[in-house]
Amino acid sequence: MPRILFLTCAVLWLCNGCGKSPSPSPSASGATNAAASALASEAEFANVLAELTQALRKFSVEKRQVPASLNEMVAAGYIKNLPQAPPGKAFGIDSKNLQVIVR
Repeated sequence: MPRILFLTCAVLWLCNGCGKSPSPSPSASGATNAAASALASEAEFANVLAELTQALRKFSVEKRQVPASLNEMVAAGYIKNLPQAPPGKAFGIDSKNLQVIVR
């Protein structure tokens, strides 16, 4: 009798363990998607800064001066349109390192 009970419990335990693994909850996949989009937007933002810095350096070499603002580069045609800075931040020029920064 104890042997049959043990075998029955063992079979039930194995059957439960072999079932489908639970799918991740929607909130977990939403967090994963949010993290992925945050990384993508960080990469896009890094690309924007790199492009602005490249335009700044080109302007500085060709004009032999550092522009007073990024708007001066837009007016001169080095930047088609100034992209939107992150909320609460603004683009600036680091004239010492000759790069565009976010303040």
